[in-house]
Amino acid sequence: MSTQTNATDSAAFNIGWIVLLILSVLATLWLILLMFTVPGDAPFFMSWAAISLYTNLVLYLPFRRAEKWAWYSIWIQVIVFASAIFFGTPEITMKYLVAAGLMTLCLSLTGPAFFRKEI
Repeated sequence: MSTQTNATDSAAFNIGWIVLLILSVLATLWLILLMFTVPGDAPFFMSWAAISLYTNLVLYLPFRRAEKWAWYSIWIQVIVFASAIFFGTPEITMKYLVAAGLMTLCLSLTGPAFFRKEI
């Protein structure tokens, strides 16, 4: 009797998924806080918080089930974070670029679970 192994049960997938979820939740909380503390830029922070909230939902449900579209949709938040280079102060830009780099690393850890060939 053979057992089927699931790629989402691997340690690399779990580490990548958990770090992505933690980063996304922290980003959502941070952006909601900024929305109330910097009233002039509230619509800007609200839109970024909405993207982060969407990412949280995708990470928590379809991403864990290794649905391929979920892996691609997480790249939206990575691109949004990386786009901070075009606006913002250098210290804020660096934080978002580090977060985008860490998210890219985590997505590369989880990639094999989404793109393995079924036999």
